[in-house]
Amino acid sequence: MTDFTGTMPFDALHAFLEKIDTAVRDLRSALEANDMDRLPAALELTNAALESINGYPGGAEKLRGDINQFPEDQKEQLLNLLNETSTNHQINGDLIRLAMQRSAAMQSFIAQQAPGATYGSDGGVPGSVGGVLSRKV
Repeated sequence: MTDFTGTMPFDALHAFLEKIDTAVRDLRSALEANDMDRLPAALELTNAALESINGYPGGAEKLRGDINQFPEDQKEQLLNLLNETSTNHQINGDLIRLAMQRSAAMQSFIAQQAPGATYGSDGGVPGSVGGVLSRKV
């Protein structure tokens, strides 16, 4: 259909949103697989893709307005793609928060396993001098 009078035809807008969705899905895949090798590139692509929404002529509001000008079936396709991308983006945020919590827990566990984290063989407390705790803390 070519009766669309907006700034971008349906196929171009669909390809634009599909590119963003693919980047967000790839990041989700890397996060779920805990694939640290893929993560930097996936993060960079996702950031660039999400920034392209801000770079859309007129911004995100204009994008939604342009989507709403299409016939109902095309509009539904585009909105479903946009909603799926939004959901995956939210899941990515949750996965990143979980990874950060896991990292903090592992750092804490490793710190507790360090020789200086326990009492010495003489029963003394690490960091204490002559029975007085260090003021470095």
